[in-house]
Amino acid sequence: MSEIDARLIEIPSEQLSPEALQGVLEEYCTRGGYESEIPLDSRIAEIRRRLAAGKARLVFDPEEGMVNVVERRG
Repeated sequence: MSEIDARLIEIPSEQLSPEALQGVLEEYCTRGGYESEIPLDSRIAEIRRRLAAGKARLVFDPEEGMVNVVERRG
C-alpha cells in the first residue's frame, strides 16, 4: 500500500463468517444508492471471485468507519 493508505487495515475475507462477508459485500455494492444493470447477486459473486483469486482485498478505513474492496497491485 502507498503511504496515503497506511491507515487502512486489511481484513482477510476468509476469516469472516459467510454471513458477515455477505453483509459487507451487500453494503459495499449498494453504498450510496448505487444502481447498475448488473444484478446485485452477480456483482457480489464477481467480488467474491476476485477475493478468492487474490486479485482484490477487503480493507477497513477507521477514519471513514467502512470496509472497501480494493484491487491488489503488482
